[in-house]
Amino acid sequence: METSENLWIAVVIALAVGFVVGIIVARLAPRISGGQPSSTQAQLESLQLRFEEYQQEVASHFNTTANLVTRLNRSYQDIQEHLGQAAVDLAPDDMTRQRLLAALEQENEPQSSRERIEPVFDTLEPPRDYATKSEDGPGMLSEEFGVKRK
Repeated sequence: METSENLWIAVVIALAVGFVVGIIVARLAPRISGGQPSSTQAQLESLQLRFEEYQQEVASHFNTTANLVTRLNRSYQDIQEHLGQAAVDLAPDDMTRQRLLAALEQENEPQSSRERIEPVFDTLEPPRDYATKSEDGPGMLSEEFGVKRK
């Protein structure tokens, strides 16, 4: 019986020594490898840094795009104002001025691709004859203008 007790004591002592050696090896392993983080940890930090740089580049891109679109909209509004003012200043009569301004307003409204802009035929007039002429002679737009009769 004494041998079986000695056997149990040896097994318990071997387990205790193995446990102590395991703890010591686990504590010394990181120090032996240089105390630096593992290569997996270094890769993770590198990827994290690259991802943050990418996010900054994307944010910068969208800020620049937003600024450019704002400038484009402002330029478009300036062109619309210029065209509207030119229609008021340069149109020869009220009817033409109203048609030009109506056309500019229609361009500002969103339209579907199938919608067609119908021309405004409310008050059509024949073209005016602005050519200089004598009182009793035909105008340049007359059918008899330039025709010599025998």
